[in-house]
Amino acid sequence: MTELRIDETASGQTNRSTKRDSNPRKELVREELMDIAARMFDERGFDRVSMAMIASEVGLGRSAVYHYFGSKDEILAAIIDSEANVPVNRMRVLAHEPGKTATERLRNVVTDGVVRRLSSGSRFVRLARLEAQIPPDLRADYNKSRRAIFDEYVHLIDEGIAAREFRAVDSHIAAFGIIGMGTWTSRWFNPKGRMTSAEVAVVIADLALASIRSSSVQDRVLDDTRQRLRMIGVDISELLATLT
Repeated sequence: MTELRIDETASGQTNRSTKRDSNPRKELVREELMDIAARMFDERGFDRVSMAMIASEVGLGRSAVYHYFGSKDEILAAIIDSEANVPVNRMRVLAHEPGKTATERLRNVVTDGVVRRLSSGSRFVRLARLEAQIPPDLRADYNKSRRAIFDEYVHLIDEGIAAREFRAVDSHIAAFGIIGMGTWTSRWFNPKGRMTSAEVAVVIADLALASIRSSSVQDRVLDDTRQRLRMIGVDISELLATLT
């Protein structure tokens, strides 16, 4: 049993709003309750978990849990907001950042998305496994956020194709492929492994861009690399000359 120290209100009144609380302690407790509920929903099934069971799991009376969430649907709605809706808004900022090329923006979107997934604990993975159990009234919001992410990827890839940064690929298939690469990291990433989440994100972004980058862009990258190597060679030659 997981224990949380929460002060129950003497009046037993509850706050049934799913909006984030401005009180840092309450926000922390809400996050912990969401983590615990997500685990229970995943392990036992959403329909088989009640508010009483959640309260028992955290060692509290039901009135304390109702102080933060009015129902298990509200808890799931908060999880969806945290793991689906909030990331969409963050992605839109990166995907439309002015002064950057499509390649730069796509790289930022991919790396930010991977780091977020690998840094948000297990809630993202649990929500993905709960997709089939999400009630209809919440599923619409969840699907809307997923569609918004997909559309942003498609738009970015289309922009890169128009700018000749990317090959003339099917942007929808490319978007599915890149999203899949990022999403799958949460299934195999080991926080105690040899690479950090940020390092993994860089590798995934490199692979994603390499899969759609146009040959002309690849040639420019190679030319830049050759030029840098030549400059390094010149610097070494000059250094050796000063030593002889």
